[in-house]
Amino acid sequence: MDKHSKAHNDLLETLRDFIEGRDRSIAAAGRLEVALDEMFPDDEGIADVVLALASYRPGGGEYLYDEHQVAKLCEWVLSKLEPPTRASIPKKPTRAT
Repeated sequence: MDKHSKAHNDLLETLRDFIEGRDRSIAAAGRLEVALDEMFPDDEGIADVVLALASYRPGGGEYLYDEHQVAKLCEWVLSKLEPPTRASIPKKPTRAT
């Protein structure tokens, strides 16, 4: 397995772990933030997700994203990276206010 495909597979695994609640730590969000920023530097939609990940705290707070908001964003990213496995692909969630 080459370096790119290992990074891609690690990203997919970390996204799934966050979505399914196995690891919603700040460290996991940080790994996702770095990986997405490095792999998709010119994608504005991904840049919005990177910003949300940088603003993530379990439980949320003023101007912060909580685990449910970030999990929805992770679902959206995963839908962009994997072939569709269900009839509908989730729309990109809106920003927190």
